[in-house]
Amino acid sequence: MQRPAGSPLSVKPLLPAEPQKSSAPGHSRRNVLLLLGSHGHALRCGIARYAREAGWMLESSFVTVGLVPVWWRGDGILALITNPKDAAAQRHFPKIPLVDFSKGWIADSMPKQFRAAGEGRPRVLYDNVQIGRIAADHFLERGFKHIAMLNYGHYWMENERLPSFCQTVERAGSQFYELEYYKCFARSAPRTLRDHLKAHRWLVRTLRQLPKPLGLAVASDSVALLVMRACDDAGLRIPEDVAVLGCHNDPLICDYAPVPLSSVDDDLEGLGYEGAKLLDGLMNGKRAPAEPVLIPPKGVVTRMSTDILAVPDPRVARGVRFIWEHYRENIGAPEVAAAAGLSRSSLDRVFFKYLGRSPTQEILNVRLNRAKNLLAETRLKAHEVAEQCGFSGIVHFSQAFQRAMGVRPSEFRRHHHS
Repeated sequence: MQRPAGSPLSVKPLLPAEPQKSSAPGHSRRNVLLLLGSHGHALRCGIARYAREAGWMLESSFVTVGLVPVWWRGDGILALITNPKDAAAQRHFPKIPLVDFSKGWIADSMPKQFRAAGEGRPRVLYDNVQIGRIAADHFLERGFKHIAMLNYGHYWMENERLPSFCQTVERAGSQFYELEYYKCFARSAPRTLRDHLKAHRWLVRTLRQLPKPLGLAVASDSVALLVMRACDDAGLRIPEDVAVLGCHNDPLICDYAPVPLSSVDDDLEGLGYEGAKLLDGLMNGKRAPAEPVLIPPKGVVTRMSTDILAVPDPRVARGVRFIWEHYRENIGAPEVAAAAGLSRSSLDRVFFKYLGRSPTQEILNVRLNRAKNLLAETRLKAHEVAEQCGFSGIVHFSQAFQRAMGVRPSEFRRHHHS
């Protein structure tokens, strides 16, 4: 029916959507503020995943435009406080439950007037001791005898990783080096362009002087780009002269670096999810844990920047490179010998000398390591994993996996996901 000309249009008010069920009985939707001054996309994904499950509303204006929402009145705060600006933002909400994803609030670099407010806060952090250990193991598994860590800012992350990294390297009989990059800057003064250029020249000289091949770990993927530029200016090849390992596994950096960057996956998404879960408990009246909750790393995601074995014999290096590039195919020791330019007997001898295993065992190791990554990181079915890793069939794959790992592929996946 048409509306008569000139009569007002009647509009029925929209009823508000029924609030989602909250984890707190008798409470409408929780409203949680994100004070994430410095963060990765994966951290926000973990928070968002928990927020969907719990029916939260998220206030993210501080994240998106750097605006402190002084008008906000809500239920809880998820924070990553790394500088005085972040700490000052939190002062607007002094009595609201908060979980912090960083020790930056209580680090020596933070002014004293802010540090006191950060003491005793509930925290969820990545396990830096384990990150240091698996980073060192990554180089040791590739036979490196000279392994370094760049101390970029002398910050809590690096200072917690250095001891376990150094101990793991030295216990294996390799030589450890700490590159004290932070000493190129005055401790309390802002870092100027001139300071950065001076530090870059120092790093170029230092990388030239260290023994090769060198394995070098850094605290973040962005710092790894700085190392790659220094290697380029020093005339050093990655990974042949310097193998570089980052941390955070940021695809926007790792996949588009000058050399695709290997990186420790420190499970930032799991960090965000567990931090949100802890905050939910605090908002429901639970007591805060006495110690920070530590999230273990998932492992190293290997790309070209460390995709090499540190062996002095170029024939072995050629053979190993052939295996890594062709393990999906139907290859065996004869094909590896041809690629290395050696006879079968000579190939076996030099492989045992430098790697402690035969070419056939190396092929199996590469296939199994790739299978573990696919089982942990994808939803591919077992027969698809077997096909992508060069196994002749699902039976061969399952038998080889169980002999090496002690569990069936399905059990490995279930344990990893749990």
